[in-house]
Amino acid sequence: MPFVFSESATRNLSNADRCVTDIRNAPVAKRNTKFRLAQQNMMAYTYADFIPGFSESHVFNTKPYDQVVDQPLKNADDEGHLLHPDYSVKDSAKAKVAGDIFELVSAAVMWNIAARWNRYMTGEPWLARSGYPKPAASAQGLNRQVAVLNLPRKYDWVNLLTPQATEKITTLREELKEKGLRLPTSTPDLAVVVLPEACRGDDKWRTELHNLSKPNQAVIQHAHRDLADQVKPGEILLAVALKRSLRSDRLYQPLYEANIMQLLLEGLLGAPKVDFEVHTLDHFGTDARTTYEAASLYSVLTSEHIKHKAVRELYTPPNAQELAKRLLTFLVERTALIP
Repeated sequence: MPFVFSESATRNLSNADRCVTDIRNAPVAKRNTKFRLAQQNMMAYTYADFIPGFSESHVFNTKPYDQVVDQPLKNADDEGHLLHPDYSVKDSAKAKVAGDIFELVSAAVMWNIAARWNRYMTGEPWLARSGYPKPAASAQGLNRQVAVLNLPRKYDWVNLLTPQATEKITTLREELKEKGLRLPTSTPDLAVVVLPEACRGDDKWRTELHNLSKPNQAVIQHAHRDLADQVKPGEILLAVALKRSLRSDRLYQPLYEANIMQLLLEGLLGAPKVDFEVHTLDHFGTDARTTYEAASLYSVLTSEHIKHKAVRELYTPPNAQELAKRLLTFLVERTALIP
């Protein structure tokens, strides 16, 4: 199936695989919703033959990123208008799906470059003429393999940590609870962590995905389950908040996420500086760049700690290939600190 909408391909889909679900005969209580966007199907349809940044076509790898991640919505709208004369979906529903697509496509791009990195870390040759620069041989090491984890909503990232680390956080939370206080965590959308030793023999972490079929989407979305209770505090290398667009009233959510992670990991558990980023395609009309110059609260309040920003960078990917290259550069620099 093509990246761009195809009438013939769409008509050949089964109802279960269509991008738009007709719910007029099964309406949602107290709502006037007639059609629902089938997010998994939209991505499986649009990215049926490639992962952006890893396509055999240079066009898909360097196409403006907003066009790449917005294409599933365009395909769904085209299908809806083709099959249903009264098709309509509210803008709020489209915005939610657009955010989820941006998140998962970005996770897939980063998953693939991490898989390629992991193969190289185990001694396999770097793929020639791939569009990605070969890291120096000195970067190689089995203990420098990484995992890209797409974390679900309401997931407590603390669950990734080893039992010893989790116990310290639990003790702190219980002490606060006795005083009527809480220390809730707000989960980043993605985390890059050092692959635990027990998982280094699993080919999953060295396998690139060739499309975003529904099974491959599940691989990305469920990978965090395999690493629960195994990640050491200093092995969360990067956390990312993925927001298709930023609004002024939501700028501080990622800032809170970053500060809580740094407070617990750096302050309570003694981890090195925690890198946290915000990736977005649209922050215009906001004061995001100024807001994200804010210092990490923990680093400010401790004289012995290196002062640093809570949010390492506000980043707008120009295309999928540049997003992958950026993570590759980060891995070269950050894993060099691993003994």
